Order: sequence, then structure tokens, then C-alpha cells
Amino acid sequence: MMEALLNWNIRAALYLLLFSFAYLLFLRRNASAGFNRFYLLLTSVLALVLPLLSFTVFQVRNDAVYAAFQLPEILVNNLGASDTVAAESAIFSFSIFSVFALVSVFFLLLYVSRLLYISALIFGHKKEKHAKMTLVKLQNDKVPFSFFHWLFVSDALKSDHRFEAILAHEKAHASRLHSLDVLFIELLQIVFWFHPAWYFMRAELKAMHEYEADALAIGQVNKSVYQKSLLELTTFGGMLWLTNPFNVSLIKKRLLMMNRKNGNQPAQKWLKLLLVLPFLAAAILIQSCNFASDSVEEVKVVEDNTPAFKQEQASGEEIFTVVEVMPEYPGGPAEMMDFLANNIRYPEQARREEKQGKVFVNFVIEKDGAVSNVSILRGIGAGCDEEARRVVELMPNWKPGYQKGQAVRVSFNLPVRFTLE
Repeated sequence: MMEALLNWNIRAALYLLLFSFAYLLFLRRNASAGFNRFYLLLTSVLALVLPLLSFTVFQVRNDAVYAAFQLPEILVNNLGASDTVAAESAIFSFSIFSVFALVSVFFLLLYVSRLLYISALIFGHKKEKHAKMTLVKLQNDKVPFSFFHWLFVSDALKSDHRFEAILAHEKAHASRLHSLDVLFIELLQIVFWFHPAWYFMRAELKAMHEYEADALAIGQVNKSVYQKSLLELTTFGGMLWLTNPFNVSLIKKRLLMMNRKNGNQPAQKWLKLLLVLPFLAAAILIQSCNFASDSVEEVKVVEDNTPAFKQEQASGEEIFTVVEVMPEYPGGPAEMMDFLANNIRYPEQARREEKQGKVFVNFVIEKDGAVSNVSILRGIGAGCDEEARRVVELMPNWKPGYQKGQAVRVSFNLPVRFTLE
């Protein structure tokens, strides 16, 4: 479960990065705020949904030579054998997941607390209806802001000459349902709190909201009066997240957008969208790839961390490393560990000589599941090689592996670490 969630998040983060890069290249300078807003919302949803889809357009075959499937390392000491690598891997995965989950929970609680705070403002202050908006009268001089149809504004500012400009702006936010966008994009922080692309896309979406609201507002009030009000209100502070503030740190860009001629015709917008499509196609292509390994004819030799290879000469039959249905020890990996723990011993000679190190055992699971071709790829002597080989040869028949419905031979490497610690 943890691994699946982490894999989903990694893919989602990759797609979000891909879509934000496309936006930066082709759409950021687009004069149409509504078009950009649509793109930012759509691609955010796609980044979440694409990793959940399971479909195969084509297979990517991997013909590289990895001639033996590497089993988890077995640790042998005075107490017997244990699957240390698997345990460490599980602990590592759990640690990553735990840190991610804790930070995500923090942002979830922060998100909920903001909603509760806004609710407290709504229910804890006097309200009145005004031009299809509900005015929530604040006692301090916070920057005016809106949340859906609620407009939070101080009594002093309500009687100010700039109030009509503020009202027009916030009504535009409400009519375009910008608060819904904000709720969605802020919710994504729970998943993408670590991702720079999310912060970039959130900032861009909020900028598009301001551009859209400005464009609608100057159609209702005098542009000069509106722009003057915008500049005068830059001295206010106290912006709240999850809301649409009248004053944000985009003043210069907003003024430029309001005075910019709309030179972006529909044909140009569609052309820019066509330029973005390859990025979407790339994301779909990545999700649809099924990576498969082909058969191999070599046996992997591992020495420390450096792989070497030699040609398998024992028979003319192919030996596979990864197949559609992998061989399985009867009862699964846990049963194999029990078998090894009950049978492997630290050799007395190795104890006397204080011999420690790693032995690599290679073996083949035949078409009938029998263990064959047991060999030591790298040993340390003092009886450790013989002990590792003896235990592997004692293994019962496995469930055989299958490729394309046919039983096949599959090669495995088993690292056995002998340690006196």
C-alpha cells in the first residue's frame, strides 16, 4: 500500500512538472486569463488522474543482460539467518512514507483550520446583503477579500469612495467561482507540498483570477478610478489564504494587463494549445508504457557492487532473468527465510578464523521447479562457500516460472552475508 502511494505520487509529481514546463514555455505570456486558468486546472486534475490509469499502448522491451534475478541478502550470524536487506528496505520505505504522511497531515490540518477561521469570521460578525454579495463587517482594517459570495470588509472601507471598485472586483471573483479553484489548488498542497511546480502553478492560477476579475470590474466602473483604487489599497495587509483578496502583490502586472490590447485571437490560442499537446502526449505515453524484459543467455556474476558477465554454456536452452510469472518458493519468501534460518549455520572454521564476508550463490529454477546448477560466483572460504551451497541445494522444488504460457528456466543470485557481529 505504501509503495503504491509513493509510486502514484512520484508519477503525479512528474506529470505536474511536465505540464508546468509546457505552460511556462508556451502559455504564460498568453493574454487570455480564462484560457490559462482552464489549462492550469485541467492539467492539475490530469496530474492526479493519469497515474491511476492502467493501459498499455506498447511494450518497451529490455534486452540488456541481467542474467540473474537478485534475491534479498541473507544475513547469517550466531542467531541464524535473517532477511536484512528486505527489512532495511521496508524500514526505509516506511520512513519515507511516514515523513511524507506527517507533513501532508500538517497541511491538511492547516487547510481545515483556514476553513474554520473563515467560517468563524462569517458567523462571528454582522452581515448584510449588498448587490448580490453578503458583506461581512470586520472591525479591523484587513485587506478586503471575498470567499464565494461573502465579502469581508471593514465598516470604514464600506463608506470609502473606493468601495464600488472593490465591490465590482469581488463580485467578479464570485461570478467566476474563483473560490472553488482556490479550494482545489490549496487542497493539492497536501499531496504536492514538496513540489516547486505546484507553488508556481498556484501563483499563476491566482494571477489569472486577478486578471479575470480586473477585466470584468473595469467593465462596470471607470478604469481610471478602479486603477487608482487598486494603487491606494496596496498599503493594506493581512491577506488570507483560501480567499480572493483585492490587494495582492501583482499590482504592476495587473495594471499592464488592464491596459493591454487583446491581440491574442482565437486562432493564436488554439495554436498555442497545439504546442502544448506534445507534453500531454508524452505524459500519456509514459503512463501507457509496459516495460518488459526479454530472455537472456548469460549469468550475472556479482563482485561487491561491480557486475561482470560470463556466457552460459551448460545447455542450449535459454535462461531467463525476469519472466511474466516468476518462480516462487513454496509458501512464499517468508517460508524461504524460515527454511534458511532453520538450516544454515555459521561454519566452525569460519568462527575460529573470524572469517566474515559475502558469498554469492547462483542457481537455476528448472521448468519443473527443481533447484539446479548451484554454483558459487564469489566466495570467502573457511567453509562459508560450502555451507551456502549446501543449504541452497537442500531447497525443495519451487513453483516454476512462466513466459508466454510456457514453463522456463530462471536464474537467481542469492547473496549470503556471514558476520560475527
